Amino acid sequence: MDLPKSDEMVEALATGFQNLYNKYTRSENGPQDGGRRDVYIVPVNNNTAVATGDAQSQFLLQRYRPKARRSFVFDAKHLCQAKTLKWHMMRQSRLRASMGQCCPVCIPNTPCGTAKVVSNLKNLLDIYNIGNIQKSMFGCFVDDLKFFYQLKSQEYKYIYDEVLEDEVVEKAIAAAARNACSEDAVVGDSRFDEEMKTQQANTRRILTVISANVKNWVYKVIGWFTYRMISLLATSLVVQPTQIDRVREAEQSGLPVIYLPLHKSHMDYILLGLVLTVNNIKPPLVAAGENLRVFFISKLLSFLGAFYIKRHIDTKRDQLYWSVLSSYIKNSMKNGHHIEFFLEGARTRSGKCCVPKAGLLSIIVDAYREKVIEDAWIIPVSMSYDRILEGNFVREQLGQPKKKETFFAAISTFIKAICSHYGIMRVDFNKPYRLRDLYESIDKLTKLENESLNKNGMEMMSATICYKTTVDRMAKHIVYDCWKSTPIMSTHAVCFLLLNKHRNGTTLEQLAKDLSLMRDKLSQADRDVGFSGRSIEVIKHALDLLGPKLVVYENTDSGRIVKPILDVPVLIELSYYGNNLISHFMHQSLVALTICKLIRWDFLDKAITEMIISRNDLVGDVTFLTNLLQFDFVFIKPCDTLDNIVDTVIRHFEEEEIILMDMILEEERRSQHIAKMLDSDSDDDYQRPYVEIDVKYRVNTNVNSLNKLKFYRSVMMPYLECMAESAGSFLALSNNSVIEREHVQTILNQMHENLKEGILSYGESISLDTIKHSFLAFEKFDCLKITTKDNIKTLQMNNQPNELNPCMQAMSDYIEEFVKQLN
Repeated sequence: MDLPKSDEMVEALATGFQNLYNKYTRSENGPQDGGRRDVYIVPVNNNTAVATGDAQSQFLLQRYRPKARRSFVFDAKHLCQAKTLKWHMMRQSRLRASMGQCCPVCIPNTPCGTAKVVSNLKNLLDIYNIGNIQKSMFGCFVDDLKFFYQLKSQEYKYIYDEVLEDEVVEKAIAAAARNACSEDAVVGDSRFDEEMKTQQANTRRILTVISANVKNWVYKVIGWFTYRMISLLATSLVVQPTQIDRVREAEQSGLPVIYLPLHKSHMDYILLGLVLTVNNIKPPLVAAGENLRVFFISKLLSFLGAFYIKRHIDTKRDQLYWSVLSSYIKNSMKNGHHIEFFLEGARTRSGKCCVPKAGLLSIIVDAYREKVIEDAWIIPVSMSYDRILEGNFVREQLGQPKKKETFFAAISTFIKAICSHYGIMRVDFNKPYRLRDLYESIDKLTKLENESLNKNGMEMMSATICYKTTVDRMAKHIVYDCWKSTPIMSTHAVCFLLLNKHRNGTTLEQLAKDLSLMRDKLSQADRDVGFSGRSIEVIKHALDLLGPKLVVYENTDSGRIVKPILDVPVLIELSYYGNNLISHFMHQSLVALTICKLIRWDFLDKAITEMIISRNDLVGDVTFLTNLLQFDFVFIKPCDTLDNIVDTVIRHFEEEEIILMDMILEEERRSQHIAKMLDSDSDDDYQRPYVEIDVKYRVNTNVNSLNKLKFYRSVMMPYLECMAESAGSFLALSNNSVIEREHVQTILNQMHENLKEGILSYGESISLDTIKHSFLAFEKFDCLKITTKDNIKTLQMNNQPNELNPCMQAMSDYIEEFVKQLN
């Protein structure tokens, strides 16, 4: 509907004043008082001193004006052009959530805040926007080359000899030689001396493979080539300048910087190195898997700072390798190098973050504890893509072997990439914080828990286990915070809505409406998004990137609808992008799954308006789910508790009227909190037992509330369906042991059949990763035992042959209560 002329005039005036305001009120200190500042507007007329150039009158006008104010001149022509001009500042600069803030509990010495700040996103693919390069007659091709040539040359010291002379490495060489000979071998024996030479040669070979050999000229040439290629592949490479400034401050502090990105693509370390290079920040040495040591590429990556490590390291059996690797990383930091590695290890195959592995992080912490380095900066990094370069990981999720990395495979991928388009790429840096602060906070928490074990008469953890627990918790904290602050891209949001809300298709208008509602929710939760503009245009952009192989248009009686293709490979690929939003919805989904389980039989009774559920039952079931999925997700920060998470979700559900507000419930919450405080502060020798009141929640069972519960429930359902299929598969075994590789294939085949028969609701639940993680979870629950011999894993049931395992039977029945289909 067209607006009245008066409304159009008001809108034009408002837009013009707002743009003029933003244009002329920027200062070095940034906006104050919530982003607002007074502004003086001086209209143009014949009596204006500014227009006539009267310096004396101009001085009189300004002498009593506050310094924060600025005057400027405009005429009516500015306002008339407000609707037609491209206001670049308004398109790029806006209030955004200050993403990647430090944990206020674990990093108390770093100021934190959740207030939104003005952030001016910058596209690094516009070379004239990031440097002092002026457009020349030769075009952008030559201008780009000139820009990279003028970049600062960084200093990289080659530390090969320092590692060989390290006392720890020398001891490891002697120990390896002694083990190869005999326990009583001593220096001077001919056999021992010969073995020492063999182990020294082995050490040099290991170090040659590990060591990076950075060359600045290679960095500049490859940086320019990469820049040109990404310009062809992507619409933009987006960063936030405020984040870059923070990284630069950390890099200039003199302490080593540890970059810890989430791992989604091989482009991750390329993008990070490129972003740092074009901003004249020293790029780090990058830990790369030995699978990337292929012809030509391995040497090239070594010149760019890659050092190669084994994918799986047994620190007890291969002590020599571990000592060389540890010494190399420690001496690199000691000599001013920065380090980058992926806590998750391999790339995610499902789109969500993986549970971290803390091996390399333990080396960094050891360097701090051993005083090799004074301290270090921790900077979690996230890369976000509209589309990933590799395509998809469907083959691997369906149980097919991973293709080996080869030179020709890399060339083939590169050629395919040039012929495709990948939308927007974005690099985000969390706020840097000190390694010392995080380590000391988590270590203190671990020691307090160890002391409580002693007070309760339980066996305390050894110092080694305590240290390992601390480092593991540090890794989980870093990954959790980084995943929670990763921006949401357009394809992520569209795939998530199609899979969880419109699996059978919907109109573009309805999808745009739901996307707008989601954007509002993400904004309220201080989550940033990697797209802007009208929701309908965002959806069209995302659908264009996804292509007709994943999403199709259909003409129906109700109009033209957009619909995801429901084939299993397509659903797995769509879920890869949609799973990026699990970080925002996973807690709500766990609680929704539990609520649906507790009120299941009342879904059929439409006459019931509300149901009462027990908090103890709710927390108990949520605890079970977090333990069951502990190898798929990091649900809780080490400094947080499950009770706090449940309370937060319950309050959120109260706002959405899923849980009905109850004043008595608020009083019970307060009384419990006060009782806990009094109990913890009591100095009496005799501590009275604390009796917790079981709070009752009133669940709204109207249609709107149940639809919201079903939506939240659907987020985590594919993982639970896979867990249910895995548990049920063990009940059909005739033997009490089976080879893991064979049993995985059996489960995959059974899941395909169950999907065709309608027993499974989610095709994306067919996932190799989740099946393997289910075995680890069942082992934690003492339902089976995993043994490894000659690199072959065997799953052993804790029961007699031809008998059902009661533990696995109970596990299967319990999971089935969560995944039963609702009407």
